[in-house]
Amino acid sequence: MSGSRENPMVNFRSHEVNTGSAAGARADFEQMIAQLVDAFHPGARQVSANPGDGGIDVFHGRLDDRIVVWQSKYFMPQVAHAHRGQIRESFASAQKNARTHGYRIDEWILCVPSSMDHPTTLWWDGWRRARQTETSTEIDIWDETRLRSLLARPPAASVLTAYYPPPGGPRSPSPGPNAGITVPSLDTGAGATAPAHSIDRRPRAGETVRIAGCRCLLHGDPQEWRGGDAWVLRTGAAMVMSAPSGPARFRQVLIRRPDPAAEAHAAAIDTQRRLLGRIGGRDGLPRLVEGRVGPTEAAVVSARPAGRTWREVFGPVHPARARPLDRVTAAALLAVATGVADVLTRLHETGHSHRALTPDGVVLPGPGRAPVLRDVGLAAVPRQPGEGPAEYRAPEQERLGFHRPEVGFRTDIHRLAAMTYHCLTGRPPALGGAAPLRAFGLDLPAELDDALRTALDPDPDRRPSRPGLLLPALRAGTDHLSRAGR
Repeated sequence: MSGSRENPMVNFRSHEVNTGSAAGARADFEQMIAQLVDAFHPGARQVSANPGDGGIDVFHGRLDDRIVVWQSKYFMPQVAHAHRGQIRESFASAQKNARTHGYRIDEWILCVPSSMDHPTTLWWDGWRRARQTETSTEIDIWDETRLRSLLARPPAASVLTAYYPPPGGPRSPSPGPNAGITVPSLDTGAGATAPAHSIDRRPRAGETVRIAGCRCLLHGDPQEWRGGDAWVLRTGAAMVMSAPSGPARFRQVLIRRPDPAAEAHAAAIDTQRRLLGRIGGRDGLPRLVEGRVGPTEAAVVSARPAGRTWREVFGPVHPARARPLDRVTAAALLAVATGVADVLTRLHETGHSHRALTPDGVVLPGPGRAPVLRDVGLAAVPRQPGEGPAEYRAPEQERLGFHRPEVGFRTDIHRLAAMTYHCLTGRPPALGGAAPLRAFGLDLPAELDDALRTALDPDPDRRPSRPGLLLPALRAGTDHLSRAGR
């Protein structure tokens, strides 16, 4: 019974042993907290110090709206009187930056690898009550007891294994009797059918499932589409637990009874597998981890690139706080848009279009590095009305009728132009025609204005036929903003 409440294998001194210094232990503990938070709250993000972190180590939510903050402090062997000042300063810094930048902190959680002594516990209870009344921010603590409890839960299995392996080597988490999805072997006969529970039972966040032969810990509930009781298509994010391990995205169809729709999904997955096998890991596309196609399962698993997303860096922000970008940020945005147009050009050269581009689907690995697509979107997936994320959906995606391959290419151009326009101006482009950039007080060349507005034309036949045609205008905008700052 006690094993369900805590894990005796967790020794928080491991951070000092592994890094060899107090500073290293602090950084290692903070990284563990970030991964633990992400396990229970997919989409959580860290804030790096540049020069400060705004009183935030990890947060969930949006910095133009409302967030929950986790503040990491490696206080050992206990939280005592000497640490109270740091706690007060961290909370005050977080609140000050929230007021300055116009977002709200709904909850602030202190994360420490130890317990408070008695006097500090009395102080904490009084300080917490006063600050909650003053700021309307809920305050909580993840101390050593709470952390051990969280690490013992299934969603945290990969974090436990990575940071606190038991003596004798890393531990492989063992899911409960009904925790996983059983995928049949791919060498079954052509007439084999998938076990009913692999299709009928929907997996949830934190469960371990088998996808293309890889043992994967799900990050968030997968999206799911069903063809009655004949097949199910799932997509989502996961942590691959088997070698090669790491964050990944997947697309999987499980088939009980073949039909044309199931065969089309399997064929699309096979094409994506071959595409990533040929150029994945370069040309701005994610690396292929594993892919399999058989009579009962077709699946492709690709590595999730590391880095911040377009949305995290450039927005768009909440409409109530929207405004045109400043010159420096606008120049950086146009440089990234140029890189994305390059990536889309290379994807189009393979004969495929993405058709699902959003600010969350573009990853920025770091300074001086070209942007990377999080996945290949709907490449090779049959077109259908209402396809892809609604955000920046092109008009032709709302209806049937546009079946020529170049329309898929022009759909990507529309999505990229809409993202760029929205972030530059602070306003999404109007459906009937985008207003000129100068209407928002932006000092940008007419060449860029004309190119974006043409790319946003509701009729795909009037848009540029390939992303490369946007490159001169995007580069002209970047050069203009760079010269203006000299």
